[in-house]
This record gives sequence, C-alpha cells and structure tokens, in this order.
Amino acid sequence: MKKTLVILFTFISLVSIAQEPTTLDTNKLKKIQLGLTFSPDFNFRYLKADANSEWISKIADSLEVPKFGYTTGLNFSYMLSTKIKLGTGLIFADNGEKTKSTIELQTINYKNHFYFLSVPVRLDYTFISKKVDVYATLGVSGNFFINHKTVMFEDGKKDPIQLNNHSDLQKFTFGGLAGMGMSAKLDSKWLFKMEVLYRQSIQSVSNNPVKKWLYSVGPNIGLYYTF
Repeated sequence: MKKTLVILFTFISLVSIAQEPTTLDTNKLKKIQLGLTFSPDFNFRYLKADANSEWISKIADSLEVPKFGYTTGLNFSYMLSTKIKLGTGLIFADNGEKTKSTIELQTINYKNHFYFLSVPVRLDYTFISKKVDVYATLGVSGNFFINHKTVMFEDGKKDPIQLNNHSDLQKFTFGGLAGMGMSAKLDSKWLFKMEVLYRQSIQSVSNNPVKKWLYSVGPNIGLYYTF
C-alpha cells in the first residue's frame, strides 16, 4: 500500500511539473502584443491670445481650416489582467492646418505640417470580451517636435513651394489621448485592432503670445503579433 501511494504521488508530481511550463507559456503568449498602426487624421488647433494679440488669432481663424494628416508607428502592450492592458510605443504624427480654398483676392494658399515623435503611455479597459473585444482607452504622451514644413500653392502655378521653417514651437510638450476600439484574433498569433482616437496637446505648442493647442482625430488601424 505504501509503495502504491509513493508511486501515485510521484506520478502526480511529475504531471504537475510537466504541465507548469505549458501554462506559463500560454499565459505569456496572451500577455504581450507588438504591432504597427496607421491612422488618417483630421487635424486642427485651438488658439488663445491675450488682449494685445487677439487680432492675430482672429485673422488666423478667418483664414485657416482643418487639414488631413496621419499618425503611424510601433506599439507595444502588456496585459496587466484579463481586462486591463498597459501600452506604449513610438509614434510619428503629421499635425497642422491649411488655408481656406475660397477667399476673395487670395493668391497663395498654404498647408502647415507640424511633425512630432511621440511616446504614449495608455491604459486599455476591455468591457466586452467575446469573439470581438471592445475597449476604451485613456492616456498621456510626451511629444518631441521635429520639424515645421509649409507647402504653398500659388494661383496659376502647378508646382507647390515647400519651405522648412525655423519654427517657434516648443521642443517638448505633453499631450493626452482618449478613444474606443475593438480587437479580433486572426489566428493564435495575430491580432487586428481598429480604434478611434482623439489626441490633443495639453500644453501650448507655441512660444508666441498667440498660444496654440494641436488636436487630431482618426481611425487607428493596427496589426499585432502576440508572443
């Protein structure tokens, strides 16, 4: 009887040891996601000026309208629990504005491109978890200003003029992001995500008396590899 119990306990121990790495590997596969994302964005800005500079912001508001840009980059997320993910990444963004296309006596139109490299930190909360997961996201980002390019279109000329401006924008600012999304497994390794994100600078990006807060909104599409 003792010999039988010893054999039985030995067998149970061996089964437990054999199963443990498999369980850990399975959990590990579900926890880490690495993906590439792209978003065509609707871009514009908010302006605020003191009493002496308010006329400048009024002129800008009368001339400028939103433009289309984009956001793209590498994203990484880690599952803290079955419902919460912590994410970060390295994101390149094209923000800015352009002039209205119909202004009397206007001979030159332009588009402003403000290029940033951002490092976001975000939390995703999954509130529907089925074949397709639905989640909300909230986060902040550190935004490094790279360059300001203006593309000018002169009436009667086909080729635009491109200017790399010496910009007054701050080299580093903080931003915020919020949105909702959905994710679906393509197979055991690959994951497809689509989310609508709103991004906005928390600090003014301009050092001028006319303060400027950039914002963008767009459908962010991504393909993720889980490991």
